[in-house]
Amino acid sequence: MEQHTSRVAYRTFEKTLSAFEDLRPDVSLVLASLGADLTLLIDTSGNVIDVAYFDQAIERFGVEDWPGRSLADTVTRESVDKVRNLIDECVKMGASRSHQVNHPAARGADLPIEYVLRRVDGFPHMIAYGTDLRKFAEVQQQLIQAQFELEREYRRVRDSEARYRVIYQKMDSALLVVDGETRRIIDGNAAAGRMLGVNLSKLVGDTLISQAEREHRERLAEALAESRALGQSRSVTISCAANGELIELQISPYRESGKINQLVSVSSPTSNDPAFASLSGDKWGWTEAVPEAQLVIDAKGAVYSVNGRFLDMIHVLGRNHAVGRNVNTWLGASSVDMQVLSNRLRDEGEVRQFLTVVRDEMGSSRPVRLSATRIETGGEEALYSVIVTEQGAREMPSAVQGNGIHGATSDFSELIGRVPLKELIRESADVIEKLCIEAALTQTENNRAAAADLLGLSRQSLYLKLKRYGLEDFNGRA
Repeated sequence: MEQHTSRVAYRTFEKTLSAFEDLRPDVSLVLASLGADLTLLIDTSGNVIDVAYFDQAIERFGVEDWPGRSLADTVTRESVDKVRNLIDECVKMGASRSHQVNHPAARGADLPIEYVLRRVDGFPHMIAYGTDLRKFAEVQQQLIQAQFELEREYRRVRDSEARYRVIYQKMDSALLVVDGETRRIIDGNAAAGRMLGVNLSKLVGDTLISQAEREHRERLAEALAESRALGQSRSVTISCAANGELIELQISPYRESGKINQLVSVSSPTSNDPAFASLSGDKWGWTEAVPEAQLVIDAKGAVYSVNGRFLDMIHVLGRNHAVGRNVNTWLGASSVDMQVLSNRLRDEGEVRQFLTVVRDEMGSSRPVRLSATRIETGGEEALYSVIVTEQGAREMPSAVQGNGIHGATSDFSELIGRVPLKELIRESADVIEKLCIEAALTQTENNRAAAADLLGLSRQSLYLKLKRYGLEDFNGRA
């Protein structure tokens, strides 16, 4: 029979030979079993002679019944060939390569063990050193589960992206996504390509500025830079380089992946509203020709048109920020003003020198005069042109004092239609109260205590009213 020498370790213990000379058999057994999680003694026929292990959980796999059985009978069907390879390699070379086999369990998962089978000269049996792979199997299972979860999430995101992309492309609104730094078009929908007169495949990757005619590119670049720097929406009207059409761009910045990009809405500056069909071919031409601030409203106060002078007056960036909103946003000391104006326009068709105030976007207000007349548009809905003229200091009504209280000679008839009735009544009561206090102080020759008794007030209440009406220095003389 051919003899095979066992494979010699790269280095064995050489300086401690005396420590192993008188080794007892029980110590040898312990040393042999310490090298692995599961240690088996195998004879040359492949039968299990003995088993050693340290994890008590391994016992539930029936390892106590393995001695006397073939090692191939203790593994699952797909591991039988691996057991034969282990034994053949060990018999031929003295040591086998590592092979993973699975031992079946009565219930639950199998026991995965990675074996290395070795022969030692002078020892009649082969020793199988097994590494318990259950921990690795658990981690592997977790990785597989995580991979499945990632794939499911990826499919869900991909389906959502496909669904929203279809919606995005089917939208009638023309939209572009622009890189805030390079100003290149990242994405866009079919409607945007039609508005710009460029195929969408050529549009994506090109710069937005190149889509404008040369004389409008500087204006567009300034709007893009200003919107990105201030974090606010900006509107600009340009002519397309591809077809020469006039379009309006609404630029809105947003944050994406740590940088600021811009969503650009593309629209036509001309309205499809039938009320404007007969006004002019150029929607804004006739309004810009008016030398004063001008706007067009309907009977409910909705703004249909504004010119640049009115935008300057209210400090609004563009027409799209004003059109569609109610005129009460900027005109009128209260909503009553515009109600009175609307009623008079409906009844008379024309109003001149209507006194009110204008409020701008900065929070300040100033007095103005309104002149309004009905526009014949040919449509069923009535539209009115309103001219807004600022009042000078000489035109301010002298009857209205700075503290909001009208003097005794105030002509309240001038305020009808400009100030709500509740305010008129309240201010009238203030005027009467002030006159009564002055009369009481005059009768008592400025004796504050006597004046309080005469008026039926406490001294503290009288002093508060004196301060309110600015009568603290009143000397009681008429």
